Amino acid sequence: MTVQLQLGTAQVKLEGMGRVVAGRDPQACQLAFMDPTLSRRHAEIYFDNGQPYIRDLGSANGTWVDGQQLNHQPALLRAGSQVWLGHVQLGCEFAIDGSKTAMATSIPPELKALIEARKQQQAQLVAGPAQSATAQPAMSQPAMSQSMGQPLAQSSQAMAAGGASSPLPSEFAYRKQGANDNGVLLLALRQDTFFNGTEIEGYVEFTATDTETVASIFVELVELVRGGPIEGHVWDRFLVRQGPWRAKNGDVLPLPFKLRVPPGTTMTGPDVYWQIRGEVDINWASDISAKIDISMRNQDMDRIRDSLGAMDYRLGDMKSVAKGQRFEAEFNPPANLAKQWGVNAIHLELEYLGANLKVRMKVDKKGLRRDPQVDQVFEINRLRQASQPELNATLKQMLDQLMAG
Repeated sequence: MTVQLQLGTAQVKLEGMGRVVAGRDPQACQLAFMDPTLSRRHAEIYFDNGQPYIRDLGSANGTWVDGQQLNHQPALLRAGSQVWLGHVQLGCEFAIDGSKTAMATSIPPELKALIEARKQQQAQLVAGPAQSATAQPAMSQPAMSQSMGQPLAQSSQAMAAGGASSPLPSEFAYRKQGANDNGVLLLALRQDTFFNGTEIEGYVEFTATDTETVASIFVELVELVRGGPIEGHVWDRFLVRQGPWRAKNGDVLPLPFKLRVPPGTTMTGPDVYWQIRGEVDINWASDISAKIDISMRNQDMDRIRDSLGAMDYRLGDMKSVAKGQRFEAEFNPPANLAKQWGVNAIHLELEYLGANLKVRMKVDKKGLRRDPQVDQVFEINRLRQASQPELNATLKQMLDQLMAG
């Protein structure tokens, strides 16, 4: 299947295993059109199992499919659907077995009403007197996480004090910032190493150095793979602040954020690295971005590695596919046991299956055409709570069963 995409006057073809980012920034998007209702990186369109999907990237004015606004979950693109990015329609023409099907072009009533409301809101912002962002009533409302779906209390006293910046908590020791002529964005973390299935708590602070309209502020957890897409894979996104609002030179907005680490993450290594990225999306001006490198560990892989090590079975490098979920490793028994068993090596395969972790052992045994294997499925929470001797005994039982096979 091939999909011809059109956003305003821009066009691009999506096919195979391709991925297209759409928005207003030609440096960050393969499909770029200059419209103030589009975010710098507004949405991505990609194939999954041969089907085209669209996912919103934390845009200010939303991504709409058949009148429904998307959250961080992707939506399947179908012939006849109505797709809008902000106030700009995304045209899609499907080519399947030589035939072509175009999408509908009418505007859903819900989106039409929202567009009119947004236009009035923007007109009021432009026509009204420039006010400090910290003085607006909207700034005292709780921030909302798009991905977590729960409000966070704005802990800074600076907003109530009329814009004076309060110091960041001392425990947020890892800090990086990005800046341009429009302002400064600071990211801060308590630590720089995290584990799968946990939560990352951080702090973001935006300081305006010009008078401008801010569309949104968001932070995201990104996995990057050597040789993979330059933008990496976004695992979670937190909408720190949804606008638009008017920021004045000197205004300071400090807010906390939370990101969820997925259960089956790839560990940081020579070919995989992780980042926390933040961005201030500014209307009609250059956006501000910042990133901070972090290390990712996988507590389940560490526990299994430790358990085998306790039995004197040394694991080699543990390899994983991009985006985690599946891992492979090889270990060699001690020389005396290898000779006794007639074993070259034992292969280990681990795969996350929802709330479970499947562990498979396969033995490379001399003289056998087909390698024996043993499977064991662990409930992840039970695995993490088990004592080390208990886990050792379970893996030892798997090995004994494998050798007896």
